[in-house]
Amino acid sequence: MKLMRFTLCAASAAVAVADTPPPPIISLPESSQPVQERAMATPQTQEPKLDAGEARIRAGIVLQGILHDTLAGVKDKESAETATGAIMRLSREMQEWAQGFAALPPLDDETRALYEDKYLPVIRQMNNRIKAQGERIAAAEFYGSQNLPAALVRLVQAMQ
Repeated sequence: MKLMRFTLCAASAAVAVADTPPPPIISLPESSQPVQERAMATPQTQEPKLDAGEARIRAGIVLQGILHDTLAGVKDKESAETATGAIMRLSREMQEWAQGFAALPPLDDETRALYEDKYLPVIRQMNNRIKAQGERIAAAEFYGSQNLPAALVRLVQAMQ
């Protein structure tokens, strides 16, 4: 599925700054429910339930947002170290998210094109924002954190 591959590439590219490892920022929200499950949950007041493929794509965008926010929160060594744990958890969740596509039926061409038109601009925008945060953190030499670059490398490896 082209959209899934792009989303995975987007997440990998966002973290690919791990070669010049980007710094951590904010901790992931603590919850017994994984981020992707919370992202796929549909409130009663929302549109009708999404199909599994579209819900998974949206969950991936939510994960990208969490990665961005985590990186954006890195401002000093302490926040870089704090972000390390969040990025490690995010690595696991992104890997599970990507593996979840295997269980889905293939999309027909019309649906795939619809999803690409609807979601690729958002995915690209998130990738650009994540890349900018990664470059900022790398330029600051990860604020002296040695754990942050390692966590980012793990994230990139998990998404390949």
